[in-house]
Amino acid sequence: MATQTQAPVQSGSENKLYILQQGIVEDAPGGVPAHLSFGILSTVPDPVNPGDITFTLKAPTGFVFTGWLSWAYHDVNTLQAKGNLETTQGTLRDGGRTLTFTHNPYLSTNQECIGYGAQVTAVDGATPGRYTDGQLKVGSASPIKLKGRVLDPDED
Repeated sequence: MATQTQAPVQSGSENKLYILQQGIVEDAPGGVPAHLSFGILSTVPDPVNPGDITFTLKAPTGFVFTGWLSWAYHDVNTLQAKGNLETTQGTLRDGGRTLTFTHNPYLSTNQECIGYGAQVTAVDGATPGRYTDGQLKVGSASPIKLKGRVLDPDED
């Protein structure tokens, strides 16, 4: 059986990653939990191996995390999954508004990406509307905004 050899850990190399939210999460208070999806791609052709780093997600107004999240590797050209879906539970703070977890977003090439999904739910009594005040921080990389739309309860 062959084993995959990873490039050595390069502290701070998460700055070579492109991080983006995929779509805008939508949910209505009392609805079925939704997935806030984000992806990580490499901006360089060489392997990127930052080691285990902390991911910190702050939910947009009106949303809280349940704690569950998952990720899988995908081919950037076909978006076909290249590996099994991994599921874990992160650490919740601020009444579920903040979720943290540790993961190594290792990418062997810029032809693969990692797709993540963090389970969220709209808070009871949340005011319907679009909110852009969430945030995702991956190690020392620049944070990105996370967006969500709270639906009217009868929209879900």
